[in-house]
Amino acid sequence: MKKTLIKSIVIHSFLVFLLMYLTNSLAGQEAAKTSSPLPDNVNKIVTTSCMPCHSSAGGTLSKAKLNFNEWVNYSSEKQKEKAEKIYNEISKNKMPPKKARETRPEIIPTKEQAEIIKKWSNSL
Repeated sequence: MKKTLIKSIVIHSFLVFLLMYLTNSLAGQEAAKTSSPLPDNVNKIVTTSCMPCHSSAGGTLSKAKLNFNEWVNYSSEKQKEKAEKIYNEISKNKMPPKKARETRPEIIPTKEQAEIIKKWSNSL
């Protein structure tokens, strides 16, 4: 009797785990479908000004906050939130950080590029 009960519990637990795993997997696929890649004009700015730090090759903290290599895996809501933050940081001259601006001034987005980021952010 105990062996049958234990088997039932194990089987039930496995089925619950499998159902949860499949549900999360499908939810992740749905989020990926609704997200979008960066437009070319935005991608050019991001590649120059952001990706040295905010990519898989970047620093631990910066890529943990935003990793452009993972952009298409972010939900559309998360992309919108991140895009708004990107524009806010650029418009306040907080990004790229001061040290990066001093050593590599060519990565500083121009006002025109900031406007491109703003329009893109508002379109999401």
